[in-house]
Amino acid sequence: MKKLLFILFLVKFISADAQRVDVGFGIGLANYWGDLAPSIAFNESKPTLNVFARLNLSKTWALTGQITSLQVSGTDKNFDFNKSRNLSFTDNITEYAGLVEYNFANYGYGVLDSKITGYIFGGFAGFKYTPQTVYDGQTVNLRDLKTEDVIYGTYSFAIPFGIGAKWIFARNLSLEANFNIRKTYTDYIDDASGKYADLSKSSLRTQHIADRSYEVIGSKQSVAGSMRGSDNYNDWYMTFTTCLAYRLPGRIKCPSFF
Repeated sequence: MKKLLFILFLVKFISADAQRVDVGFGIGLANYWGDLAPSIAFNESKPTLNVFARLNLSKTWALTGQITSLQVSGTDKNFDFNKSRNLSFTDNITEYAGLVEYNFANYGYGVLDSKITGYIFGGFAGFKYTPQTVYDGQTVNLRDLKTEDVIYGTYSFAIPFGIGAKWIFARNLSLEANFNIRKTYTDYIDDASGKYADLSKSSLRTQHIADRSYEVIGSKQSVAGSMRGSDNYNDWYMTFTTCLAYRLPGRIKCPSFF
């Protein structure tokens, strides 16, 4: 009975406030900053796709729930000082985020509302990540190999924040663009963080993938305990996305002139 009452209340709330709800999707590019990219390598930009729903609390404040699918990648070949290490990865990430948005203008569909605005946002996100590399012509899940003799999880958290712009170009339709940066709480998006481990008891495959310098210089450069990555900073990733949003129709209201 309680569940039924809750569902009825939710349906009534959504129908009453539908004119405050936007739904939409976005496409764009993703990149990352970390141990295999000490600066952003734009040639590693990969596609991203998201879907979202937004509750406009007022003309300036909004709450947004968003699901994002993206891929990031990196390789030491992009940086001369890291080429001999010869590590590389790709990572498929699925992110679930809740955001708070602030519009710089009184943005909306009323007669005197602004049809274009800049905005800033921030929030909290959880994401699933799967670092992989190509070895001997096959795609390998790096987490399973424990290349640094460290066990790390499948999921982590991030703080997303950024800036964007919105433009109402037709009835109930708007175009948006945003740049979203994520500060994560893991240093293993790229499977590199700490020191070369003693993998003498691991498989030859694991040993070869953990240190691929021999493919470049003809011999392994690692010594157990020497630096493989840097654990001073966690990994970051970011997206630039263009979105189409649709304002759900609701009750008919008279235009507001003041």
